[in-house]
Amino acid sequence: MGLIKILSPGVPGFSFVKEGADYYLKKLKSLGKVELIFPKIKVKGSSPELRLKAEEEAFRKHLKTQDYLIVLDERGKLFKTLEFTKHLENLMLSHSSIVFLIGGPEGVSKNLKNEAKELLSLSTLTLNHEIALLVLLEALYRGFTILKGIPYHRE
Repeated sequence: MGLIKILSPGVPGFSFVKEGADYYLKKLKSLGKVELIFPKIKVKGSSPELRLKAEEEAFRKHLKTQDYLIVLDERGKLFKTLEFTKHLENLMLSHSSIVFLIGGPEGVSKNLKNEAKELLSLSTLTLNHEIALLVLLEALYRGFTILKGIPYHRE
């Protein structure tokens, strides 16, 4: 099984998100290789375009050519839990590194979206990037417990 990396801009500011992320990350690490990375975003201005450019530059420092890049986007593919779990299993069997990228308040640059192997939606609602992080971590944990046969998910 390969490595799963999650890239999210900056350390969470909401204490409940930090606490929840720590909780799920600890549980995930006992089930597989999961790494959470919070690149520092150095914004040279306050325009949305400059923010997107700064985020793209920061994210690229953590991306490798062999990574299977999945960008979170509300217009991406929606999965039901068991579908997501099966998809995740297939990806882990065929790729050594899977990267989930969560954009900041402006979303994700067009360049990174175009380079992504897929766009994934956690909801048709637009979610704050910190909330999206928490939802993704729980979805990954749920998927891993299903794959490992650990009672957590109920249909």
